[in-house]
Amino acid sequence: MIKREWLFYLSTLQGVGWKTLSQLMNLEQLDKISERNPLELSVETGISFSLAETILKQISIDSFKDAMNQQKKWEQQGIQLISYFDEDYPVLLKEINSPPWIIYAYGDIQLLTEFKIAVVGTRHPTPYGQAVCSAFTKDLASNGWVIVSGLAKGIDKIAHEAALTVGGKTIAVLGNGVDVIYPRENKAIYQQILQKGLLLSEFAPGVQPRPGFFPQRNRIISGLSHGTIVIEASLKSGSLITAKDALEQSREVFAVPGPITSKESTGTNLLIQQGAKLVQRLEDINNEFPYFITEKIKINNNHNNKSEETLSLHYNEKIIYNLISSIKPIHINHIIESVQFPISEVYENLLLLQIKSLIRQMPGNFYIRNS
Repeated sequence: MIKREWLFYLSTLQGVGWKTLSQLMNLEQLDKISERNPLELSVETGISFSLAETILKQISIDSFKDAMNQQKKWEQQGIQLISYFDEDYPVLLKEINSPPWIIYAYGDIQLLTEFKIAVVGTRHPTPYGQAVCSAFTKDLASNGWVIVSGLAKGIDKIAHEAALTVGGKTIAVLGNGVDVIYPRENKAIYQQILQKGLLLSEFAPGVQPRPGFFPQRNRIISGLSHGTIVIEASLKSGSLITAKDALEQSREVFAVPGPITSKESTGTNLLIQQGAKLVQRLEDINNEFPYFITEKIKINNNHNNKSEETLSLHYNEKIIYNLISSIKPIHINHIIESVQFPISEVYENLLLLQIKSLIRQMPGNFYIRNS
């Protein structure tokens, strides 16, 4: 817990980005960092002497407490902090070369454990690209795939909307804080994803978008996913960066072919020339992941077993279970305020529901249903 707290605290300090944080993680006891002088810190971690001075000047008991209080406020808003050391940290994301030390999640974090496929493409799709993206994504989402994209204009937005239209699930990886809506025209789809999906970012809540943040977040889009599908991309498209990241992460890369006369298909057609798998229908994707079908059957069987078990819940268990959503975590205080029985019974019934694997506790005394 100390390592997790200090990991978050250090990430809030001026001058501490992913690279510096990675260097500081070489220290055996992060909470003893203030006992070092700038030269010692520089020698032990490899950061510059001036940066070591800047960091040490900021460290104090008061600033540490402020950071912890800020984290609690975010958790009360429903924004979860997931560190590299937490059980909730996505397994696939740990496998990439530069995994984010901390990710902020706003919505249904259960989606991080499910089968995910990234759908990316140009911000300026042609009518062909729009139609293909919508149809393809609906098929994928209806078939149980969680759709991952970047909530940008164009293909990203269409992919998120298509998934939600058929009752599917989607994750938006942002180049800003999870509580920041960008671009503003995406406000409606942002709200839908918050209610029915998941917003994810390595940038702290409140952080505004910057040009350099978007290429940086692309490695997370591909890193979370079993594969990446590119639908329309010019030769200078950021989607090709995502495809490159996927290849470096040893993930599958798929491309939808387009007309050779279309500028927006030059990038996807080039990917196919370079070895990306050409895809035209859902089966082209599923055939590359035979274990997906097997696991989906297991998940459906487990879901049926859970449904049968909920029928045998006692009265107070049912009341609490019905308060807890599988989409958005609920805080213990809200549960206590919503029921009419003693606090001790609330905790007792929460424990029983966890033993039955119907719910689970999250950091910050939040609870969520197990899918």
